Amino acid sequence: MRILFTLFFFFSIHLKAQKQIAITVDDLPFVQELSLKHAQESTAKLLSKMKQENLETVGFVNEGFVYKFGEIDARIALLDAWLANGQELGNHTFSHQSFSKLSLEDFKIETLKGEVITQKLKQKYGQKESYFRFPFLHTGSDSLKKYGFEAFLKEKSYNNAPVTIDADDWLFNKVYMDAMKSNNTTLMKSVAEKYLKHTESYFDYYEQLTQEVAGRPIKHIFLCHANALNTDYFNELIAIMKRRGYEFIPLKVALQDEIYTRTERVITTNGFSWLHRWRMTDKKKTTLKDPQIPSDIQALYEGK
Repeated sequence: MRILFTLFFFFSIHLKAQKQIAITVDDLPFVQELSLKHAQESTAKLLSKMKQENLETVGFVNEGFVYKFGEIDARIALLDAWLANGQELGNHTFSHQSFSKLSLEDFKIETLKGEVITQKLKQKYGQKESYFRFPFLHTGSDSLKKYGFEAFLKEKSYNNAPVTIDADDWLFNKVYMDAMKSNNTTLMKSVAEKYLKHTESYFDYYEQLTQEVAGRPIKHIFLCHANALNTDYFNELIAIMKRRGYEFIPLKVALQDEIYTRTERVITTNGFSWLHRWRMTDKKKTTLKDPQIPSDIQALYEGK
């Protein structure tokens, strides 16, 4: 009996450890804020919650968002705060333009312009890793752009940061911000509740898709954004993952999973999870259906 208990305990720990996830945050320093003060207060709140959860995250920066008249130093300070609080910074290009709409050379320029402030801050804190994430997850709309930029990233010693799980927080946040501006706290709460439920549905979806694509659990990479909705409900968002048995790991550790060495050869103007990229490269079909945005949230997003 003791042997059986020991084996059960061992396999329980082993299975739990298999569910691992890295948290990444796009569009730093902050998006859709009401004011600089709102961005400052929200950044402090979000970083505090990350510290409470003992998380090591990577925030992907659009340096163009820093250049607001009279606020440049204050917005650089927001980025500095991420590093001062033990988080990392990555390059999300200068102005968050779609690679599908730019030439290869223009996109390279966007990338180089997007690392000027960030690199100086990283040197200040001794951060050595260099991460890049494609805006909108658009990786190149033709083969010249796709493989040309992959070579550029390698030349610049950037690690591409794929995404396996996201949850449409940008769409929910727009409705959340509209409600905040009109001081409609009832709607704000409703939007948040539906966002968290939608996120849970996406985890169900992506975990099933992972099994179809990889045949095993993988070290996931989760994408969310530096916005008011995630700031206000970050603990609840993390609680979803905890309930599902996830252990939180740094991006560097997640990228050590063999899955991220897989080739993906999808050339499209669209952006989506790397799980779909690997599936499509392997010519695998799926009958799984993406969770749908609640119709009332979609209508509010569209201004109907």
